[in-house]
Amino acid sequence: MSNLLRLPGLAAVLTIAVAGAANAQTVIVRGAVPGESVEVMVNGAAVTTGTVGPDGWATLSATLPVNDAGRPELDARMAIDACGTTRRVHIVDRNQLVPPPGEGCTRSDLTGIYWVRQRSTIVIDVSRPIPDVLLRQGAYNPNAPVKRTVPTGLVAFGGGGLSKVADAAVVACGNVAECGDDGYVGAYNLGGTLWLTRWLGIEGSYLRPSRLVVEGQGGNFSFTSEFDTDIVNTVVKLGIPIGPVRMFGQGGGTYHEGTTRMTQTIGDESQTVETRTDGWSYTFGGGLEAWINDRFALYGEAGQTKIKGKERLAGEIEIADTLTHFLFGIRFRIF
Repeated sequence: MSNLLRLPGLAAVLTIAVAGAANAQTVIVRGAVPGESVEVMVNGAAVTTGTVGPDGWATLSATLPVNDAGRPELDARMAIDACGTTRRVHIVDRNQLVPPPGEGCTRSDLTGIYWVRQRSTIVIDVSRPIPDVLLRQGAYNPNAPVKRTVPTGLVAFGGGGLSKVADAAVVACGNVAECGDDGYVGAYNLGGTLWLTRWLGIEGSYLRPSRLVVEGQGGNFSFTSEFDTDIVNTVVKLGIPIGPVRMFGQGGGTYHEGTTRMTQTIGDESQTVETRTDGWSYTFGGGLEAWINDRFALYGEAGQTKIKGKERLAGEIEIADTLTHFLFGIRFRIF
């Protein structure tokens, strides 16, 4: 019977202990000299002491006084004193003054007002002339691996790959049997993306396919058709971030300036006709970027750009074709 009577009392003790641990604040001092003493002062009163370990770290548990709302938290000023072989951490209500440093002590004020709450962790790095402070709500593991994610902000990029104009050979060859084009040709692109969030961005880019050549012959004639174009794209990008990888889709407007040069040879005579076109249309595509570190990423994308426009001068000749591209390159985060 006496053992049974002890159970409620034991449960109450455990409840108080667990509640106290849940409400406790953790103070970590890093970069100190092994063997130094560390004191934590709250509103001028010492609440806990400890010793710096061989790794230069000291971890202490302190409990703040309960405020008017019944919670152990406060808006605090902080400072740290170096007093010989003792480090003294001050946590003081913002409406109070930090106690003056003792004789032979050097004071370092930690600028700012800190909301120290239940289960807060305060990490103070004293390895530098001006100490740094990290305030975290919850546990802090200095050895936890860094989880890298995709960045926001301005990202520049450049790359190269392959491109193909869908109907260039069909239009140039007509019914000439011995006729064909280069198929896929090289291309490169340059540009910049402003990621407003990790999933929404605005991009401007320049795409430059290599000159596409179509050649044909029959009987006593032959011809060569060359298509050269510059393309500027402005798109909205929607991304799906997965750690350091971002899959994205994109779509928007495109502007092209192109030159088609047709050279026909009949017997010993040749004639060249040149047509210049420009115009607006649309582009769309998608791809993936993988961030190697905080600054650099590799990317790959595929897309289609509608090349549509009219002759610049007379406007009598029109062009309507589709450029397919596959590009790979590197991205660089500017800020």
